[in-house]
Amino acid sequence: MILNLTARDKKAAIREMLGLLVEQGKLDEETMKKAEKAVQKRESQASTGIGKWLGVPHAKSCSFVDDSLVGVYARCEGGLSYESVDGEPVHVLFLVLSSSKGADENLSIMKRIAALHRDEKSLRYLTTSTDAANITEIFKEADEQFS
Repeated sequence: MILNLTARDKKAAIREMLGLLVEQGKLDEETMKKAEKAVQKRESQASTGIGKWLGVPHAKSCSFVDDSLVGVYARCEGGLSYESVDGEPVHVLFLVLSSSKGADENLSIMKRIAALHRDEKSLRYLTTSTDAANITEIFKEADEQFS
């Protein structure tokens, strides 16, 4: 979880989030480069800035992902340029990388993110909260509500 993303554009944000996965030992430097390329390829098809200050950079069927799914939540208080569908800056990001064996988990997490996107109260809270425990509670509630 990154509560104060320092990046100010889409590419830098993706790189910063992938860097956290390297720090956590979930990716190595070489795999990070592959992940960045896969996410950027997906972004070239259509922006994953889905509106309401939310971005969901992702790549699926990644042969370089050992687990079925890895991800990072990040918050950018000032917002960042993201080419969102509504033209607004992005303040909340969910980076999701899944392996081919993680197709079910990928679909499940995307459904939960979509549900959070529709829940104005939770989304507003995620854009302003700097408390990791409270953010985790929002995610748990979403899990319970949408599982």
